[in-house]
Amino acid sequence: MSRREGTDPKMGFNDKKEELIGGRHAVLEALRNGKPHRIIMAEGQKGAIIDEITALAGQKAVRVELLSKVDFNNAAGNIPGNQGVTAVVSPFAYCSLAEIITLAKSTAKEPFLMMLDHLEDPHNLGAVMRTADAAGVHGLIIPSQRAAGVTATVRKVAAGAAERMPVALVGNLNQAAGTLKEKGFWLYGAEANGDHDYYRADYCLPLVLVIGSEGRGISRLLRRNCDLLISIPMPGTAAGSLNVSAAAAVLVYTALSQREGWSS
Repeated sequence: MSRREGTDPKMGFNDKKEELIGGRHAVLEALRNGKPHRIIMAEGQKGAIIDEITALAGQKAVRVELLSKVDFNNAAGNIPGNQGVTAVVSPFAYCSLAEIITLAKSTAKEPFLMMLDHLEDPHNLGAVMRTADAAGVHGLIIPSQRAAGVTATVRKVAAGAAERMPVALVGNLNQAAGTLKEKGFWLYGAEANGDHDYYRADYCLPLVLVIGSEGRGISRLLRRNCDLLISIPMPGTAAGSLNVSAAAAVLVYTALSQREGWSS
């Protein structure tokens, strides 16, 4: 571990080739699943996760830079929830639609993907990614335009899930939906006014769960490409719908419970 005094606030950070992620769990998972360029840590950090980060960084020959709290705040104070630890990493590496289909079909279980229709809030994307990772979803599909991408904020909210979860970036979701159907996938769209209650659907098949954007839901053309439109009943509120990430969690774990045989 090296100590640097009077470090320049930019830390030599190249925003075209590198980005800064913060938070103990996010940094630890970045180390577990790859090799960050370096770790930047405020002095005085303690705890089991800090010990694990330091040990793993040593094993992978990743330099840990220990800074005074003032220098650390200059370098990383704008990273929300950094917990005194950040990592300089390469920008998130997306995969192609063909790659994510191949990956999903190579698993021992029926493929399970999620398509996110122009989510704009990076916190929602990070939360959905975290849930999908926990439930064993094989990958996410997101559009390349007018939507949140996997940024440092998303990686922080995802709490390490972004370092494991494959994400395909596509130019046209409708074309991607057509390709997926040709490959044998069924598309289930989540809609407030869907025709089928979510708990009555059959999730034990090659599945793409389509989640709409905040406010607008699933676009008209993509809705037409869905094989089934499912809804979550809302008997106890006049709000009309759940938050995107909350609805995704309900649907993903309903699918998982059926696919794993936890429920009939």
